[in-house]
Amino acid sequence: MDASRFHFQILFVDNTNFHARIAEGMMARIAEYNDALYTLFPYSATIESSDNAPMDSCAPEEALTICDYLGLCSTTCSEDGTSFNLQNDLDQYDLIIAVDDEIQNLILRSLPTTTTEDDGYEHKCRSLSEFLSVNFCGVENSEELTQQMIQDMIEPGMWEKARPYYDAAKALFDSKSSSGDDEGRSRGDIFSESKSTDVYNPRMVLTENGAAIPNQSGWPLVEAAMLVACAGITRFCLDTFDAQFDEAFAQLLGTHFYRLDQIISVDDADDQLRLGSLSVTGYFSPKERHARIVQHFEELRSKFESE
Repeated sequence: MDASRFHFQILFVDNTNFHARIAEGMMARIAEYNDALYTLFPYSATIESSDNAPMDSCAPEEALTICDYLGLCSTTCSEDGTSFNLQNDLDQYDLIIAVDDEIQNLILRSLPTTTTEDDGYEHKCRSLSEFLSVNFCGVENSEELTQQMIQDMIEPGMWEKARPYYDAAKALFDSKSSSGDDEGRSRGDIFSESKSTDVYNPRMVLTENGAAIPNQSGWPLVEAAMLVACAGITRFCLDTFDAQFDEAFAQLLGTHFYRLDQIISVDDADDQLRLGSLSVTGYFSPKERHARIVQHFEELRSKFESE
């Protein structure tokens, strides 16, 4: 993923014309809540050759129902679905999110035989369930990222609708992730068995004593897990931006200031850096740039003093 363009395009792919458009709406809402509306651009597509694909591209009524319940963009949710194009979409989008592991495997198996690791397609195509873990895409986070931090990225009103079901959803995801068949293969993730008609599952059920409690199975769990996964994708993308621009700014500092006699006032250094690369310095506020310049100068002094 290349952050130098100041935006990422993310494509959710399903085979039902249902799940991907809901994930698209969720992520758009989460991006807006985290001031990334003009930085992260989610889209959705369907593998129309799948046996599960609908006959037409019209938005399913079930998707409209969920979008209305969660307060997602009605215009986006009601648009006709688009078909996933393997040849074009893998190059056009920064990240391809398959709604479940089966779809991810289908996409990867469909890659041209001439594809090499250098093309980066396997790293670009991820499964939605991967982002239910704080260690996104199997990469250990270095800032002690917690599930609570991910949940805090979700607008409180949306999270309140999903929160009663998330513990059960996480338990189901963990059990599916740890189980396998006789040959050690995964039995699927929490999204793979979900159907559009599941949205009619009741959100509250009655116990034997007649008490109403949150339903611990069906669509509410899928909805909660999908919401957290979309928040995870948002955090992953924003962290990628920060990491790449942090590295670029550090390289810029090292290029301009690498001797003691090059240490100047912070304001003059900032002006020099901005003339050198507005595309990098513009990512940071003046306060952030000044803090990095001060730290670099201190490290530079310490380096020469120790020699």
